[in-house]
Amino acid sequence: MGVRAKLVALLGALALTGSLMAAVVPAQAGDGSDASAGSGDKTPWMPDTGGHFNDPWGPTESKFRIEKQIVSAIQHARKGSKIQIAVYSFDRVNVAQALLNAHKRGVQVQVLHNDHQYTTAMKMLKRGLGTNRGHQSWDYTCKTGCRSHQGVLHDKIYLFEHTGGAKDVVMTGSANLTGNAAIHQFNDLLIKADDPDYYRMMLKLFWELKKDKQAVRPYEHKEIPGYQLWVMPHPRNTIKNDPMMDILRPVQCQGANDGTGTSGRTKIRVSMHSWNGERGTYIARRLRNLYAQGCDVRVMWALGGSGMKDVLGRSTPRGEAPRHADGYNTDCDELHEVDMYSHQKYLTISGHYGDDRSASYVFTGSSNWTPSGISGDELILRAQGPNLVKQWNKNFDFIWNQRSRPVGASPGPGYYPTPPNCEQTAPAARTGARATQPDPLRFSGAYWESD
Repeated sequence: MGVRAKLVALLGALALTGSLMAAVVPAQAGDGSDASAGSGDKTPWMPDTGGHFNDPWGPTESKFRIEKQIVSAIQHARKGSKIQIAVYSFDRVNVAQALLNAHKRGVQVQVLHNDHQYTTAMKMLKRGLGTNRGHQSWDYTCKTGCRSHQGVLHDKIYLFEHTGGAKDVVMTGSANLTGNAAIHQFNDLLIKADDPDYYRMMLKLFWELKKDKQAVRPYEHKEIPGYQLWVMPHPRNTIKNDPMMDILRPVQCQGANDGTGTSGRTKIRVSMHSWNGERGTYIARRLRNLYAQGCDVRVMWALGGSGMKDVLGRSTPRGEAPRHADGYNTDCDELHEVDMYSHQKYLTISGHYGDDRSASYVFTGSSNWTPSGISGDELILRAQGPNLVKQWNKNFDFIWNQRSRPVGASPGPGYYPTPPNCEQTAPAARTGARATQPDPLRFSGAYWESD
């Protein structure tokens, strides 16, 4: 399929899924009241707190699980309350319309974008909300980063002051507001409600982003009960002060108890979209060393660099660290790009961490394990709790067992969809005859967001 035909097909698919989402997330005719529309039920709608994960390989409902949560919160936002969003990519017209509908019923809507695109959805918001950040509602595109002078706005932050029966609602993870995020990517979203301290911490970050100027302290590490937050950019990052290395240093591989870990071993799971460069290599080395020390380590990636692959592929006294890849090329396009893949950036730790032998942590957010993953407006969030770890590990196991393939000597099972016939013809030397030559996979094109 040529590039033009492929783009037409993709636009058609997005139009179809947009209409399908109208059925999945029905429009609310009310004014944002807390009663279920048309049901007579006086019980207020509530956000579904915890972890949410989509499956781009699944049916429509599975693809749009994350978007459904965000749209529902928009539809139930109370009159006079605020919705504040900072997101890298935004092309979902149905989400833009939901935000405009909320604005019309008296909700203050404030949206920040990165400047790499100017979509129909963004145009709708700029026309409907205006762009003056001094007003109650607005849509604004930052120039390069929002609180940094380089890089990009790569955060994915969704704040709801009062939606349904919940206040102080925070949603964050790896998900942008795009059709791509649902149809071609695995993503994750953590939803927390009625947590004013956490809400205020994220709101302060939004206020800094809103200024569109370099922050006085570009890199910050904040801690409140139940959470830690790392805010980038990190201007002088090294192996000694890298936030991910700081996160991994306290891990101890033996002595996990109280239902954490695996048979006394600390359990570590990684689902990383992009993992490369010198930074990716030293993070991989730390994980390989933890596996050698006895930790139960499994890692997955969509886009991996040669350095990290080489390090993780080196044998230890326990053998090679188990690892899978989850990027696939499923169609015949001229670029032969991978078009189904994980966009997640999460790490889970269950077991012995510092002085705590029963720690349970989920680390999620926007930051890839690459040099660029700390050079712009990025965040890493640590949330604690065994139930959260179980949710993220369940998602990891699903992708590991059903939507990825082993690398090297790693254990299966492996997912191998029918490969496309993506051969190209090239003239043979001197004879003028034509021979088929397969193109290698490429990580580029319409399905990749340069993140």
